[in-house]
Amino acid sequence: MGFLRSSPTLVGLDIGTDRLKVVELTRTGRTYHLARMASAPAPAGAFRDGVPASPEEVAPQIRALFDKAGIRTDRVVVGAGGQNVTVREVRVPPMTAQELTAAVRYEAERYLPYNVQDVHMDYQVMGESSEDGRKMLDVVVVATRRDVVQRIVETVEAAKLEPAIMDVESFALFRSLIGDRAETRTLVFIDLGAEASDIVITEGQRLRLTRNIPIGGSTLVHALQETLSVDAAAAKSMLEERGEILDENVIPDDLTVQRIHDTIAPQIGDLVTEIRRSLDYYQTRARSAVVNQIILTGGLARLRNIGRVLAAELGVPVEIGNPFARLEVPAAAFPADVLAAQGPSMSVAVGLALRGGDES
Repeated sequence: MGFLRSSPTLVGLDIGTDRLKVVELTRTGRTYHLARMASAPAPAGAFRDGVPASPEEVAPQIRALFDKAGIRTDRVVVGAGGQNVTVREVRVPPMTAQELTAAVRYEAERYLPYNVQDVHMDYQVMGESSEDGRKMLDVVVVATRRDVVQRIVETVEAAKLEPAIMDVESFALFRSLIGDRAETRTLVFIDLGAEASDIVITEGQRLRLTRNIPIGGSTLVHALQETLSVDAAAAKSMLEERGEILDENVIPDDLTVQRIHDTIAPQIGDLVTEIRRSLDYYQTRARSAVVNQIILTGGLARLRNIGRVLAAELGVPVEIGNPFARLEVPAAAFPADVLAAQGPSMSVAVGLALRGGDES
């Protein structure tokens, strides 16, 4: 199953460890229309290392999600991401397609943390550049373990669906938020997930760096559990309903808000540190690059004041990503408040659905 092939399907299924999300799009010419979408909690304890541990636990929930959304199409685009996927850009001299396949495989062996025989791998030539006066090909290489692909495919098939394409979640994120605009700026997309977060740095239409960091919403939930002596469900509710990053010297009327802030502040500090390291590493490689904007997505992007805090700490403007901006959306079916609430967490699902329509 190739990562970079096309298919006519327009349904994107994001199998998250915290929530399952699905989006169905239709297309008229070059215009995409939001037809249906839905999300539901993922079954607790059914995931290991970011992928379903047992298809029989997750598949019924996916089937129920499709029924809830009213989606009848069985061909879907699914994604793999996080620490299960390795994405690297390599440079090689111009060569034939056969030589390029062999060269990419050789380069992959140098950086993959597992045997190259145990992975599904794909690549795409992104363009040309110059290195020491020589013309070179810039190639993006994607690899993930075969057992990870197998578990995802088994889960989708157990839900009576056909996994037509397997994409990379960081690519889907980028696709949903930048689309086909003539964007020439350097942008940083940060998907703040449940178990971990993805950092994707792009220059125009080109992906330049991806990195996964083990900090997400569950990091804050676990901290609240330990500090406030509450169970996971209560901690999650507190974070979603009353969580806030407070300004210095601000004392809220609600002391619980203060306790939540005091508890999660160290984890937010760790998040800032990891993002800063990624930006520093990127700017070391691309010395002339200036990061123009950070775009946040994911469930944790809804934490009050997180965008303002990141902007202040990193010195870069921050906005919340809107994956529906390039879609035609019927207001009667999808009110603005619903889109605003669900937008940050639906970016990957939208991007997966758009992948299905790339060349249909």
